[in-house]
Amino acid sequence: MTFIEKPEPVRAECVFGTQQILPLLDAFSQEIDGVRHAQDSEHIHRMRVASRRLRAALPLFASCIPEKKYRLWMQEMQRITRALGDARDADVQIAFLIKLEKKRAAGIRAAHQNQAPPGMPDNEAETILLSQLQKKRSKLQTAVVSALEKLERSGVIDDMRIFFTDQKLRALRTRKKPSPYGIAPVAATRISRRLSLFLSYEPWVHMPDAITEHHALRIAAKKLRYTIEAYAPLYRRGLKKPLLRIKKVQGILGELHDCDVWIDLVMVMLLKERQASRETDVPGNSRAGNIASFRRFLTGREKERKIIYRRFVRYWDFLKRTGLWKELTASLDTGRKQKYRFPVVCPDEEVRPQISRLSNEFPAVSDHSQKVTDLALSLFDDLTPLHLMGNRERFLLECAALLHDIGWKYGQKGHAGRSADMILSDEALPLDLLERVTIALVAQAHRGKIRIESEGIISLLSPKDRTRVAMLAALLRVADGLDSLHLGSTVSAHCVVSQEQILLETTALRDISAEKERAREKSDLFNRVFERPLVIR
Repeated sequence: MTFIEKPEPVRAECVFGTQQILPLLDAFSQEIDGVRHAQDSEHIHRMRVASRRLRAALPLFASCIPEKKYRLWMQEMQRITRALGDARDADVQIAFLIKLEKKRAAGIRAAHQNQAPPGMPDNEAETILLSQLQKKRSKLQTAVVSALEKLERSGVIDDMRIFFTDQKLRALRTRKKPSPYGIAPVAATRISRRLSLFLSYEPWVHMPDAITEHHALRIAAKKLRYTIEAYAPLYRRGLKKPLLRIKKVQGILGELHDCDVWIDLVMVMLLKERQASRETDVPGNSRAGNIASFRRFLTGREKERKIIYRRFVRYWDFLKRTGLWKELTASLDTGRKQKYRFPVVCPDEEVRPQISRLSNEFPAVSDHSQKVTDLALSLFDDLTPLHLMGNRERFLLECAALLHDIGWKYGQKGHAGRSADMILSDEALPLDLLERVTIALVAQAHRGKIRIESEGIISLLSPKDRTRVAMLAALLRVADGLDSLHLGSTVSAHCVVSQEQILLETTALRDISAEKERAREKSDLFNRVFERPLVIR
């Protein structure tokens, strides 16, 4: 008898990713002929945007793609995006100079009609710049066509379309639809992290000369916007308001960056003209006129930059005043469509089987995880008069302790972060967003330096819940330290609380000096949140 192996069911996250990526592939493909013939610069603009969105979307759904395919796809998309970007930047500069020339011509015509002097300065700088940019653009077109041909020979676009279409068809054929409850925690995590990075540049907003940081802020705005766009279907009204605001920030910063590029370019040209002027010191030398023209062009760009910068600061302050970023963060939980909300708060006994299933993702650490769980819960019980948390928080600590090392499945390095990601994205875990975030943060904080406060997803929690996370993480860190060698030698750990300190007494099967020293090193968060030192015996 022949058994036909059933195909692995498509995860809800992958179904969702397919729905986002297939339209981007279509948007990219339909511009290929227009870009190749270069008759309208809008074709390259639209293809560049589509390629950027593809580059932003593919990493979001990388877990749905075979690793070898993913690496190849990203490599090819990066290559074509780079070629498109260089050509598009040149198009923008050329369009600016042509617009400037039209404005100059209109001014001259108006002056003639009014029988007045034109009042428009000469345009040697613009003529020189336009000529150079047009030559550069011609060379870039060759590079674009070459990159397109290489992309077509690689078959990457067709391969992507076949892969994601197959996933779509498999999902349609599946009778039992995958649970959608793991998508929203992943979306909220990625958007909040992008938002946190974006807002980290705020100290430079009011510094007019922070050119590098303003450019980095523009890139962060672009990545935040593309991430929100990828997950917008999860939310009511598609998060249109923050998207429009972020797009405007990105646009203003783009104008600012254009000025900075012009300023750098013209300063280089000015230096070249000065050098050439010294080398050609003869009567009637036209270099002096070119130098004056470049200076006027440079002054115009510097003035324009100041105007745009003031507009940017006003708009940034307006967004902060109106609380847009807090509103966006709140929407990641409250703004979800009902389909992506877990409908009830499941009791502990219904959650435990799924926690057990997930903890067995890497059975090699199960004994250690159970030992750490027992120690952490013992500390929790002894310190109840201090932390004043209840049974549900105790259960969340139990979940975090059992799952804190599942990231070892993919190797030791970075396993704490992977453990958190696996908790957030698991589709069968019957927990909603905020409890998943709590468990993930506590699990992630068990190792290394404390990064809870800097994790973007902590912004999803209320101040009270953030304090609880810190307390639970403090207990897990100490418990993990007491079994840092994974030998299970620590039998028990109990706390005695006084006004001056918290005394931790242990019993063990052997000498655990190394484990106790590791627990002391990891008690930094404990000492802070419980406001007294931990003394380990």
